Amino acid sequence: MKPSARFPGRQIPLMLALPQLLLVALFFYWPACKAVWWSFNLVRPFGNGSLFVGLDNYVRILSDATFYASLRITAIFAVAGVGSGGLIALALAGFADLNLRGSAVFSNLLIWPYAIAGAVLGVIMRFIANPIVGPLAHLNAIHPGLWAPQSNGTEAIAVITLAFAWTQVPFNFVIFLAALRSIPQNYLAAAAIDGAGPVRRFFDIKLPMLKPFILFVTVASMIEAMTNSFGIVDTLTAGGPAGATNIIAYKIYSDGFVGLDLSGSSTLSVILMFFILAMTFAQFRVFERRLDGGN
Repeated sequence: MKPSARFPGRQIPLMLALPQLLLVALFFYWPACKAVWWSFNLVRPFGNGSLFVGLDNYVRILSDATFYASLRITAIFAVAGVGSGGLIALALAGFADLNLRGSAVFSNLLIWPYAIAGAVLGVIMRFIANPIVGPLAHLNAIHPGLWAPQSNGTEAIAVITLAFAWTQVPFNFVIFLAALRSIPQNYLAAAAIDGAGPVRRFFDIKLPMLKPFILFVTVASMIEAMTNSFGIVDTLTAGGPAGATNIIAYKIYSDGFVGLDLSGSSTLSVILMFFILAMTFAQFRVFERRLDGGN
């Protein structure tokens, strides 16, 4: 058996890759290039031309106080959501790796929520967080006004953070569980012979070997929080109350499609794109240094 397939010419590989390349170009590269071009123009809301204004859109956005408020909210949401989702998934994967009774069924059931769209989850969480008819309404029975995410910005951020973390747990759980089960058993057996219990083996052997996977999960979840959290925010809080949950991804939508500021929303998209690239690069550098130091 040949180790790899060989094609006599370049036509067949290109034809096989052409549908995927067209989809990527149509739905990713072309909109990105269009957003970059619009960020240097003053675009009319309903088309019919544009006016080149250079860096005026960037100056306007970077001097807007609402942009920095949205950036701060996005940072809080991303760090809290990514951190809580990763820690919960790591704990669940650690318990599942112990091969306790029913762990196989539990592992399969935990993956299913990943198939639920963010908008659907937002509707479910909106009912759960409802201060009048939801399960958390019992808090107001104890003390009136104790739970009011519709008017309390901190509680609203907590709700969307919890919803986002819930969406990330299944994917992170699969990554961590696969990583834990790839650890050589002779390391764990040697530690067990030396008298190390399950908790000691996890922190001394398993956790250090999970650093590359923690890096991957952190970067992937952070990008997800920055770009694909629109459905959760739109169905849960719509950016409120008083802009307390108006993260960058939702601000791009509200400025462009509600406020009809296509130039401003395109500029925000470009800024967000470069911010994600810089953040990802910084995360890789930090984790790579720690990995090199640990080795």
